[in-house]
Parts: sequence; C-alpha cells; structure tokens
Amino acid sequence: MPATTIKVDSAVRDRLLRVARARGVTMGALLQSLSIDLQAQQEWAEIEVAYERFQREDPAGWVEYVVELAEWEKVPGDPGDAADEWPEFNT
Repeated sequence: MPATTIKVDSAVRDRLLRVARARGVTMGALLQSLSIDLQAQQEWAEIEVAYERFQREDPAGWVEYVVELAEWEKVPGDPGDAADEWPEFNT
C-alpha cells in the first residue's frame, strides 16, 4: 500500500501516538481503524438525513414504508433475529 504524509498539529500527533501506544498498534493502524469508524458514522448520518427527507417530503410514502417494515417483522416461519438463530455467538 502506498504511503503518504499529512500535516497535523503536533498536539494532535502526540494525542494519536499516545492512543496508538496504549492500544499496542501503530499510528497507521489506529488511523485506519478511526477512518473506517468515521466513514461508517458518516454513512449512517447520511441515511438518517435521507429518512428525514423522505418522511418530510413524502409523508404517505413514509407511512407505507413503515407499515411494510412492520410486516417484514412478522413473517411467518421467520426464525427471529440473528441472536436467536445463532446463540453460540452471543456473548
């Protein structure tokens, strides 16, 4: 993987280094993990905005969507959620 350099305030660098050392990882690994988490947070934030827009701009469509979701929750023969289906993985 190609490497690059970024400029950050030395206080930020030091803070990241302390966290990386405490976790026993490199700063690169820490930044990789943080960037994945931030990307997921951003994607969920965008999903929430889309849901809010859908609800605001198409109230009837939103109600239809929510009703359909509720119907999926009670599908006959559905074993339930993954926690019920694979209890050996629950901790």
